[in-house]
Amino acid sequence: MHVILQNKLPLDSMVLGYISLFLMIILFIFWMNESSFFSFGSLPKKYSYIALIFKICSGIALWFVYTYYYTDRVNADIYKYFNDAAHLFQSTHDDWFLKLKILTGIQNDVEIKSILVDTNFWDSNSELFFNDNRTLIRVHIALLHFSGGLYFFHVLFFSIISFIGSTALFHFFKRNSSIPDWALFICCCCIPSVLFWASAPLKESLIIFGLGIFLFGIQRTKEKKNGNSFLLLALGLLTLISIKNYILLALLPGLLFWLTTVGKKKRSIQLKFIWIHLLLATILLSDKVINALSQKQIQFKSLIEKSGANSAIDIGSFDSFFSLTYVLPQALFNVLIRPIYPLNLNPLSLFAAAEHLSFVALLFLPFFFKRTTTTSEQRLALFCISFVVVGSCIIGLTVPVLGGIIRYKVPLIPFYLVAILTFVNFSKIAPKLK
Repeated sequence: MHVILQNKLPLDSMVLGYISLFLMIILFIFWMNESSFFSFGSLPKKYSYIALIFKICSGIALWFVYTYYYTDRVNADIYKYFNDAAHLFQSTHDDWFLKLKILTGIQNDVEIKSILVDTNFWDSNSELFFNDNRTLIRVHIALLHFSGGLYFFHVLFFSIISFIGSTALFHFFKRNSSIPDWALFICCCCIPSVLFWASAPLKESLIIFGLGIFLFGIQRTKEKKNGNSFLLLALGLLTLISIKNYILLALLPGLLFWLTTVGKKKRSIQLKFIWIHLLLATILLSDKVINALSQKQIQFKSLIEKSGANSAIDIGSFDSFFSLTYVLPQALFNVLIRPIYPLNLNPLSLFAAAEHLSFVALLFLPFFFKRTTTTSEQRLALFCISFVVVGSCIIGLTVPVLGGIIRYKVPLIPFYLVAILTFVNFSKIAPKLK
């Protein structure tokens, strides 16, 4: 086991890290000023900087929690991949060819295996739905060339790419809905749990980036087929595949529905929504897929027994299509409702409970402030509902830890909120607020 202590950086590494840190800030602010991408519709430009500050402050807050509240630096998620990356970086410091092999995935020679054996989290037993840890470690290795080991450089980088992903999600939603810009801004950039878990060196930051760029790339490709559009599409797709390819599985039914119902009537799209999901359920829920989900659940339960996780919740086992459908309602309940009443009372769990209570309360808004939606808006809402439900099923079936559920559902939250707000008449809310 190895732990890299960041308070013992050599002076030259620290100087390199701080120079790179300030250069990255200056270059990114310059890019924000020059690019129309970093704008939120009719909102003033200052909201872009507010969103970025939210991301950076949230990344620092998570670092603070995992450094001074949860003090196990070996197993802390924000450190464990960084520590492995630092070990590999130091072990290959004078051998660029060897480092290139690790970065590109060529790992068969003996010298590489002798280095990898000393890592703690390089290998992963779950590579079908929950991709392994290697992509995140490789990202850290690449960043170490500029950071010199200064951890705050890595925090800033992940905050920035998460901000880019959130901005891309905003543009995707704006092009397909009439939700006010300020409400979309809140959905994409201001939700506390999304900020907390998706602004630091964690996989969630890369998921937000991948989701935003992938969907924005699809939208741009529909509008104008050019090199930039295909590049965005490919970058987003590659990011999702290399980090959490179960996100793509959750996206697939709704995305197929959304792309194939352009110009269709409302009645037609509702029927197509049903049969596409039924068809894909029969195809995707093969014995291999069900077994992979079951094995992931077993791995989680085994990890709970070893670590003594204090937020474990009950979830039924399954080994066939019929037993899976029996457990499915409980899985959805655990993801969408269960976080409202935490098992252990602490500041983080109470805050998460309050947030999820507000999510449930929002479900009543369309009943009091209902609006008639266009076909395009209904297509977007159904796409979001599909992603949330399918993603919640996968998470609920495999993750028997309440804390893990709260974290893993983070990429679903903006879609959940947009699905609800699509049916809300904001012009009726404004007089009530006054």
